Amino acid sequence: MKDTTYVPLKNDLLMKLIERYKEDYPVAIDDVIEDFLERTAADHETRPDYREGGYIWDQVELPAGTQLRTRYFDQWQTATLKNGKFYFKNKAYRSPAKVCNAMRGNKTSNAWMMLQIKRPQDIEFRKAEKFRT
Repeated sequence: MKDTTYVPLKNDLLMKLIERYKEDYPVAIDDVIEDFLERTAADHETRPDYREGGYIWDQVELPAGTQLRTRYFDQWQTATLKNGKFYFKNKAYRSPAKVCNAMRGNKTSNAWMMLQIKRPQDIEFRKAEKFRT
């Protein structure tokens, strides 16, 4: 028998799994996780910036020291990437979307549209959406 670990899972998601897979839902969870790990094995090896305190946002590599900013009520709000987290007003956020929302008064925002990025090697800020192309 294999060892089992219990992880938190949203109740509604679990109910959908049980509804679809009945008593086989634990096998479905295992299969999906194993498939994900196989498909992303190379990602872990090719993203050194992430391990060195940077962040990978979709396909955009943000090294440590990157600054994100947004304008909110005519004032620039700026966060800095350090140790894989975005720091704004001495609080750490795990993603550009979360820090963008915090910088904009905790309002849900499209980070790709609202943020500007300045990596350590950049001279000036550029719109985040420009990094996607």
